[in-house]
Amino acid sequence: MEWGGNNSNHYRTAYKDDHKSVMEVALISNIEPVNIGLGCSETPVPITSLKPRKKTMTSVYLKYFETATDGKTRRCKFCGQSYSIATATGNLGRHLGNRHPGYDKSGDAVSNSATRPIAVVKKSQAQGKPNQVDYDYLNWLLIRWLVSASLSPSTLEEDWLVNSYKFLNPSIQLWPSDKYRTVLDEVFRSMREDVRALLEQVSSKLSIILDLWTSFEEIFYMSVTCQWIDENWCLQKMLLDICRIPYPCGGAEIYRSLVEVLKYYNIGNRVLSFTHDNSSNAMHACHTLNEDFVGQKIGPFCYIPCAARTLNLIIEDGLRSAKQVISKIREFVIELNASPVISEDFIHISSAYQEGTWKFPLDVSTRWSGSYQMLDLVCKAGKSMDAVARKYDELLGSRMLLLSSSDKSVVNIMHQYLEPFYKTTNNICTSKVPTVGLVLFFMDHISETIATCRESRQSPEWLKVAAEEMAKRARNYINQDPFFKKLFYHTLPIPELWIQCSRN
Repeated sequence: MEWGGNNSNHYRTAYKDDHKSVMEVALISNIEPVNIGLGCSETPVPITSLKPRKKTMTSVYLKYFETATDGKTRRCKFCGQSYSIATATGNLGRHLGNRHPGYDKSGDAVSNSATRPIAVVKKSQAQGKPNQVDYDYLNWLLIRWLVSASLSPSTLEEDWLVNSYKFLNPSIQLWPSDKYRTVLDEVFRSMREDVRALLEQVSSKLSIILDLWTSFEEIFYMSVTCQWIDENWCLQKMLLDICRIPYPCGGAEIYRSLVEVLKYYNIGNRVLSFTHDNSSNAMHACHTLNEDFVGQKIGPFCYIPCAARTLNLIIEDGLRSAKQVISKIREFVIELNASPVISEDFIHISSAYQEGTWKFPLDVSTRWSGSYQMLDLVCKAGKSMDAVARKYDELLGSRMLLLSSSDKSVVNIMHQYLEPFYKTTNNICTSKVPTVGLVLFFMDHISETIATCRESRQSPEWLKVAAEEMAKRARNYINQDPFFKKLFYHTLPIPELWIQCSRN
């Protein structure tokens, strides 16, 4: 055996002479004993004693971060959080500890093992090490999939999914659904703290968006989203919370849940406007909150209904008069979507008649966009529809009746009337910066279109009746327009008002 010390002397156990000098005994007695595992070979086994190294976390933490192509930032492989390349590794470790508990502990194990002497054992036969899979990393990827796809943790309990992973690797280990829920709650709490710290740095006014819905379990929820325009005039959007509204799910319960969110983020005095989903309960909550703010001398804010939902309700009122004809067209389109043979034949016939190119399946939903596409199909491909209906009369049977001349007249009038609404909806949806001012401009255009129809002598009586119903909803929206609120004008200095109006 050999020992390596700081000096150049070497001592061998194979020394034949039993006589040892006093100096040799003294040196050997000062050497700390080392536990050495026995190998299968009888040859002497060298041992290397390493100096204690300084505790370092760099390589341990960096393996969970990937460097961007520009070389200026590092990005977490689990959640995508970005940090500057100059960020200390201690901050990266704190990120792992807060967002991904457990991964920050691996550094201690590695650094502690570095202080222990390492025994190098020579074996006569090399043994291959099996590939080790980081199952925790796989589970974190699944969490990321659940969040991005808005899926429930119970999705991972599906047998087909588990069996698919078992087929790829029989030793795969997925977390139980309870652990997924726990980790998701932990990440959400950590992200809320980051959002609160971020909002403290925002100097501009904030706009709050409320969306309410009922789950399949008949549980009432409300999402609270915040929007603002930063110093670079870029629109920023961030989810603040998803609240469960307790029974009876009225305006008072919505108000209390909303106040809790505003207090947690400390943004009550910086709210410029609230946009809600047109429900009476949301309106009642906004009225109560406005009275609360005025009592605290914080100042009034604007609360307006959702323009997209209002526009949908306006157009649904207009479509009632053509509901029977639209249902007949929808029945025909459902048959087109269900039969590849009929739909392919329809494509060839429409191409021969030069009635446009159609891609199946077509939208047959009861939303107004689906109803408008039914009207659009008749106006643009009416000859093709008649030809296909006659050709497959035996297959379709009584489910498809040819449209009469009066039906086609109703379709043409309604399609021409609703075309500006359809274009306005597309403009709202495709706008990169849908500010309040832009939405109000579109809604004013809708009101003008309705008024023109009501005053036109060429409009049939049934269309004027529909336009009157549409005008009532449009007036209800305009009456809640924040620019008509005198309190909003008088409580803000003129320069600040101009800035906020231009931003919002």
